[in-house]
Amino acid sequence: MSLDYVEVDFGGQPRRLRYRIRDLRDLCQAMGNITMLELLGRLAGLDPNALITCVRYGLLHENRRLTVVQVEDLLQAHMDKHGDLSRVMTAVNEALELSGIIRRREDGAAGEAEADPPRS
Repeated sequence: MSLDYVEVDFGGQPRRLRYRIRDLRDLCQAMGNITMLELLGRLAGLDPNALITCVRYGLLHENRRLTVVQVEDLLQAHMDKHGDLSRVMTAVNEALELSGIIRRREDGAAGEAEADPPRS
């Protein structure tokens, strides 16, 4: 069985990012009913609200009461320990890929995820 999560260290607190279809639906709704492509664009543009929301919805399976403020604290702890959020950004992208909602380009370029085209 393959892993369906990506582990991230938040300042000494390892957590597992994971997205199910319900999480992705709720995530897009929380961002103002945006599409996955819009979400990916916001992440690529380093929108802090998109990152915070993605991390929150990726961790809700561990704690359904997780708040935005708690996620901000986790991200700050990660920055304090590692200096930036690049590992978190990579983990969010990898967890989104593991969800099956997006896929890598055929050449396998890192961070170049795209949404699957609709099927007829």
